[in-house]
Amino acid sequence: MSQPLTPTALPRAPSAHLLRERLHDALLGPTYRLRLFCAPAGYGKTVLLNDCMRRSDADVRCLWLDLGGHAPTLAQFCRRLADGLGLPAQVADDADALLAHLQCSKDHWWLAFDDFPTDASVELNAWIDHLLRSQAPVQLWVSCRQRPTWKLARLLLEGQLLELGANELAFTRDELETLVGRLDPLASAATTARLWQQTQGWCAGVKLQLSAQVRNERAGASWLREYLGGELLAPLSGEERDLLLAAAYLPRLSVDFCQRLWPHGNAGALLRGLVQSESFFMPVGSDGQWYRLLPAVALALQGELCTASLNRLRLDTCRLLCEDGFIDEAIELALCTQQPEMAASLMERLTLDWMFSERHLHTWLDWLTRLPLRALDSSPNLIYLNVRALLSVWRLDDAQTYLARLAWATPQPKARNNNRLLANWQALQGTLLGLSGDAQGAREHCQQALQHLELRDWPSSFLCYSTLARVAMAAGEPEEAKALLDSSLQLARRHGCIASEVLINADRIRMLILCNEWELAESVLQECFELVADDGGHHDLLLSRLMLLRGELHLLRGNLPECENLLRAGLQRGIDSSDPYVLHALVGLSEAAACKGELEQAHLHLRSAERHMQRCRVSEGCYKGLIDYQHMRLMVRQQDWQAIVLLARKAIAEGVGRLPPLHAPSLPQRLQLILALAECGLGKRDHAATRLQALLETCEQMGFFSLLPEAQVALVHVDQQRGVRHPGQAPALVRTSLLAGLTGLAGASLSATPGAQDGLTSREFSVLQLVAHGLSNQEISEQLFISLNTVKAHTVKINHKLGVKRRTQAVMRAKSLGMLA
Repeated sequence: MSQPLTPTALPRAPSAHLLRERLHDALLGPTYRLRLFCAPAGYGKTVLLNDCMRRSDADVRCLWLDLGGHAPTLAQFCRRLADGLGLPAQVADDADALLAHLQCSKDHWWLAFDDFPTDASVELNAWIDHLLRSQAPVQLWVSCRQRPTWKLARLLLEGQLLELGANELAFTRDELETLVGRLDPLASAATTARLWQQTQGWCAGVKLQLSAQVRNERAGASWLREYLGGELLAPLSGEERDLLLAAAYLPRLSVDFCQRLWPHGNAGALLRGLVQSESFFMPVGSDGQWYRLLPAVALALQGELCTASLNRLRLDTCRLLCEDGFIDEAIELALCTQQPEMAASLMERLTLDWMFSERHLHTWLDWLTRLPLRALDSSPNLIYLNVRALLSVWRLDDAQTYLARLAWATPQPKARNNNRLLANWQALQGTLLGLSGDAQGAREHCQQALQHLELRDWPSSFLCYSTLARVAMAAGEPEEAKALLDSSLQLARRHGCIASEVLINADRIRMLILCNEWELAESVLQECFELVADDGGHHDLLLSRLMLLRGELHLLRGNLPECENLLRAGLQRGIDSSDPYVLHALVGLSEAAACKGELEQAHLHLRSAERHMQRCRVSEGCYKGLIDYQHMRLMVRQQDWQAIVLLARKAIAEGVGRLPPLHAPSLPQRLQLILALAECGLGKRDHAATRLQALLETCEQMGFFSLLPEAQVALVHVDQQRGVRHPGQAPALVRTSLLAGLTGLAGASLSATPGAQDGLTSREFSVLQLVAHGLSNQEISEQLFISLNTVKAHTVKINHKLGVKRRTQAVMRAKSLGMLA
């Protein structure tokens, strides 16, 4: 086909056509001499070219040449081009005359060369190069599977080249979800996520998998295999085809790796050629040396090798991957070849830093389900790693079972080795006890372990400091907790362990939030995001934790849209990496929904949290208390006071003599607040007042300053109901606080101060503004012409009204309430 275009002359758009506005805007905005679409088959190049031709300006003439991947001679190409332009035969038979005609043309042309061949002749490439360098009023639109040998660098430097590769042409996640909604509206979120993981937006792969009646991987792979047979395998030589079929089973390949894997051939050169010809190889890592097949393509190409050949290939690859340091991928291949002992032996080579980065914790837990018990407890070190993994996901019963298996390794022949083994056992046992709520047992084991652990056992020392810090935090010993967290942080940094550093910083951030140091918490949080980004940014577990903490900060400030976006993003990453802290994401989403009055949605999030925890075999004591507490918060909004009293008293009684979950250290105090609200709602104001006064004192002693504002507001209003005059005003609360606008406490309206400035006198507000600008008390005194003692008195009142303890907290609180910019 070669003719000036009208809408009817263009190729027909495919069914379920999805307009790609983001690409149209980039292609049709600025003017380029050459727009090049270079990607493997099935990335929508022709469809996109077609869409753009249909949107050409009225004063532009268009010509479409469908080259079909076949290489014409220069003479054949010029005849087709001249025929499409409506030129006489003498011009069509002379390439130079055709070029001259185009240079003199008064019309502006868009020339579309669809499916330009990979093996175009030197003469044809040279002629097009001349056309690109000429002054002809021509813009070229070219789709191809391999970058042509034109002088593209010069065009790029001149700003005359726009090249779109597979990454740009692939569907985005949003585009894929739109297409799924059209073709398979009943598809689950898990199906969509799996489709994205396999195809990475490869257009043909997505559509074939979603075709009519296709709902499972095997059927989808069958359709893909048929498509790839013609588009990918047919043009290849026998050697290229064999390499591609082998690559379908391998996690990564490089030119050097191929040469070592197949030393008697030219496999390295073959791989280089396949990568250059856009044969669905994706880069692995950032060094530009390693590649792997797109998962959907790999799955479709599997099944061609016999079992013996496949096992031999996997074992050879396993050996080479071990040599190159890719232990986790070697383990997968060992498991695929039914070599559990080999897999278990390789697992011992992995580090805790590896385990807690990317999605590796999820991978490790998967291995635990695939390996026999005899392999998993084959050495003390492997048992240690298994227990660390299980403790990290709060599977305490399973961790205890594995921990008991260390008994077979004692006593060791040498006393030093025996002491070392026992010290590492104590570190694990202490952490297990801490997670189970046994503060005394946790402290005894961890402190004893620290006395005997050697320098090389720093991961266990880190675990002890971390556990002791969290126990101290839950016990209301903030200074002790801070010192222990600092010790953990130093260990992680000295050993260059990014994952451990970020995880311990997550505990620091949680403590800062609890102490009402929001500004400092945000600062540490930002540092952690930068650490992860500098390390490559692919750490799903770490990013999940950080997103959840930032979402929590937004929730505390009343920024619900930002909060929900972060919690949802953190939730998905956390689920993918088996992080139990997704509990906080779902509880946070429940609270955000409740703040918007969507109580049914709030309850749904809590049911999802409970189901997820149970499916992941998380110990009940690690999650039930927090979910029950959030249920009570929802009941407060519904003013179901009698039910709350029963539930709160039961929860408080169950927590007597044991630590709260280490990830929710202030849970007992929050339960006291909920119970006080319910007592007030039932008219038991004296009980409520006594409970709230005790709560304020407890929070002061334990450093739980973030709880003070709500407790103070509650006490002020309870005292008003009792007819007790309360000195000062209640602190200001954000509009989304549980106590903001709450009614029904024996007829009282428990609302936040309408605006923080309303709660401060004009002079106090002036002082607060100067504090925010960093002025000292002396400087404020001079600025406002008041005495230093008066300034101090004002700052005390400001802190009291805002429910904080320090100047920095007052500024942070005021900013969160919108008082200060």
